[in-house]
Amino acid sequence: MKVLGLDPGSRKLGFGCIERVGSDWRRVASGTLVLRAADPLPARLHVAHTAVTEMIRTQAPDLVVVEECFVALGPRAALVLGQVRGVLILAVQQAGIQLCEVAPRAVKLATVGNGAAAKEQVQYMMPRLLHDCPGILGPDEADALAVAWCGATRSATGVPS
Repeated sequence: MKVLGLDPGSRKLGFGCIERVGSDWRRVASGTLVLRAADPLPARLHVAHTAVTEMIRTQAPDLVVVEECFVALGPRAALVLGQVRGVLILAVQQAGIQLCEVAPRAVKLATVGNGAAAKEQVQYMMPRLLHDCPGILGPDEADALAVAWCGATRSATGVPS
């Protein structure tokens, strides 16, 4: 099973693809897509959609997991993040791949064991949970791998998303 995790952002979009090998999970690909802050939002949405469509084509995941909105940053930020999530979800639906959405708290609980964990704790844990994962990950990359991990473990245990 191959799972692509997406950590949506209007300026930085984290992505992480993991694959089950026997009883273990390994990192296949991950990184951060930096969207130019100087570009208008519609242009950034187009770049995000195009990039995720290409990731889906090249990685051929069985499942794509998208993190839900974190609304504590304010209503404007939540609206913009919702638009980013919308184009990511559209790309997944256009590809006809199973989609799972997970809350940030569930991601932290699945990876660190604490739903209120700090980003640094997620960054620390991902190389310990995944084979072939570099020891130093950026926060968006680590979050995307954690999103994939959370969706993969839910899918493997039959927990509804």
